[in-house]
Amino acid sequence: MQGYELVKKIEKERSGHPDRVFIKWWRIEEDYIDFDLVARFLEKLNPSSEIAGFELIDQEQMWEAVQSRCKGRLTRERRNGGWVLHWTAPKGAEVEGTLPEYPYTPESLLKILDAETNDNYVD
Repeated sequence: MQGYELVKKIEKERSGHPDRVFIKWWRIEEDYIDFDLVARFLEKLNPSSEIAGFELIDQEQMWEAVQSRCKGRLTRERRNGGWVLHWTAPKGAEVEGTLPEYPYTPESLLKILDAETNDNYVD
């Protein structure tokens, strides 16, 4: 799947599920899986890029993927009507400033996942 065909499929699925703000995608070689925000993925997509498949997921599904990756070093807490993430980065992780807590946002989940996997998620 590449270029225009890929964009059409993503947009069609996205229109039926606006809460699915993440894309989980994999290459033809199936050597790794990557995650991104759907909007950012589409912005960066090169028309000649080819991928084997994708799945759009919502924030709760992304939370589950990140939490399982963190092996007990990530929790979320309800505070003032919203959620806050508490994360302890693994030793040696490259993180821009280590905060004890992060807002429960799509961007925070991706930032944590990238640090946990060294930008190389393997399922």
